[in-house]
Amino acid sequence: MGLIMDFERINSFLESYVKDDSGRLKEIYEDAEKRGVPVIRRNTKELLRLLILITAPKRILEVGTAVGYSALFMDSIMNKRVYDGEDGDSDAGAFVGHDEREGRDGNTGIIAEHDCREDNDFEGREIITIELDEARADEAEANFDKCLGEKRNIKLLRGDAYEVMKRMTVEEYGRFDMVFIDAAKAQYGNYFEEAMRLTRKGSIIICDNILAGGEILESHFLVEKRDRTIHDRMRAFLKELKDDERLDTALLSVGDGMSVSVRIM
Repeated sequence: MGLIMDFERINSFLESYVKDDSGRLKEIYEDAEKRGVPVIRRNTKELLRLLILITAPKRILEVGTAVGYSALFMDSIMNKRVYDGEDGDSDAGAFVGHDEREGRDGNTGIIAEHDCREDNDFEGREIITIELDEARADEAEANFDKCLGEKRNIKLLRGDAYEVMKRMTVEEYGRFDMVFIDAAKAQYGNYFEEAMRLTRKGSIIICDNILAGGEILESHFLVEKRDRTIHDRMRAFLKELKDDERLDTALLSVGDGMSVSVRIM
């Protein structure tokens, strides 16, 4: 008897086995979900975590910061850090949720105090992340400062990601070991070419949400007119990835779809 696979049901089942974040990462994630702020899916985090553990990148470029959750998540894996309250108590340092922010000295950040425990030296490791939305960038900056304090090694660049990337030079920023792209889907092709310029042979470039909520599966004519540009560009981008001789690329159904490309040239 044949079985029709229910993609969302499978995802939900597998995500039920994913270990929850703890302390402040969990608070940031849950608050973002509550407010409808885009954050990476649970099983997407699992793959990202493994890729960081396997490849041990020292320098990561993220395209699309939102409120900073994914950058902090990658930092926690890359540097084996735990964002907690004092003496490991995740309750120390009051969490400021969405409903509590108004009237508190204009502070829009999520985390109220800083403490960071780590298991190894983080010197030489860095994450550069890019965000267009000013309000989200402000919130991300507050989260970075309050989670990392003086040990902060995440730098946020503001502006249109493609324009920012075009201005980035290898002389100023060096080459990245890993790039994580999670921004405007219609621009993935542009982001990717700039990512190629800023990486080296052996670097990994990851693109999230390549299935565009499942719309990429539909015919061009079955997609809403306003979404056809994204649909067509994403399909063209995926073909280019698989045809690019500079890369070895896997297209995966994890989360809302991910591409993982290794530069072989």
